[in-house]
Amino acid sequence: MTATTSLTEDTCLTDTDTAARIALAAAGVAGDLSVAIAIGAIGGAAPFVAAVHDGADRVLPLSNLTRHRIRTLATGARVARILSATAEQNLVVLTPQHASWPGQVRALGRAAPLLLWVAGDPAVLTAPSVALTGTAAPTGYGTHMALEFGTGLAQRGWVIAAGAGSGIDHLSLRAAIAMGGKTVAVSAAEPARVRVPAGTTVVSELPPTAPVTVRSQRRAKHLLAALTVKTILVEASLSSGAIRTAEAAHAMSRPVGVVPGPVTSPESGGCHQLARRHGVQLVTSIRDADRLR
Repeated sequence: MTATTSLTEDTCLTDTDTAARIALAAAGVAGDLSVAIAIGAIGGAAPFVAAVHDGADRVLPLSNLTRHRIRTLATGARVARILSATAEQNLVVLTPQHASWPGQVRALGRAAPLLLWVAGDPAVLTAPSVALTGTAAPTGYGTHMALEFGTGLAQRGWVIAAGAGSGIDHLSLRAAIAMGGKTVAVSAAEPARVRVPAGTTVVSELPPTAPVTVRSQRRAKHLLAALTVKTILVEASLSSGAIRTAEAAHAMSRPVGVVPGPVTSPESGGCHQLARRHGVQLVTSIRDADRLR
């Protein structure tokens, strides 16, 4: 399968391996461990996709559903549509061979992304960054702390990374941008769909035109943890999805800090639980956050 759409040279979209990776992303099997294992066993994404389409994949450890999705959705026509949308939206596609590929995502192991779509400057993905994340419905206290940490860490030269949603994540990005800092938003949707502060680089595993799923939302939280040097949970309830990012970072042996809040505030319950369960560090100042190791 060969991608023929002409884009800028640095997107590296003319090789069969990249086209195959795009096809697999279109099929919605990114993060499928059986696919990752099979790609490794057969020697690359392109021969893997060809084997499935040719019916020569019986020895590969794939479910019938995965085979069906690849055969029906990983097609040249879909790749062409995605490449066209990629060009129209001025996105950059990164593969592990790209100079701006963030090597730190190797911490995800076989669950590492096949490729990434980027709106903005892809080089920022390789710079030291800290994840500031939390609830989508912050209290006044959480708002204050998100703005303080976003501002203070940006002043100290950190790239500020967050989810592409509202609340703590958006506030952290906004504060960093206001200080002239660099920012990254990790999205569970295609980059063109999200609203983030101007100047923020948006990165997603999802290709243009792909629907958001529960799986893509979960993987975006893990990707945020993998892209960053450390994670700080600013404010989060026990049910907040942001806890997934902190737990993923902890599982990767990355430093995790939580901002303590009032014991009477449900929106700080998730932070306190992480401190109790995992012994993560309490972060009460910019100095704490900067020195988190």
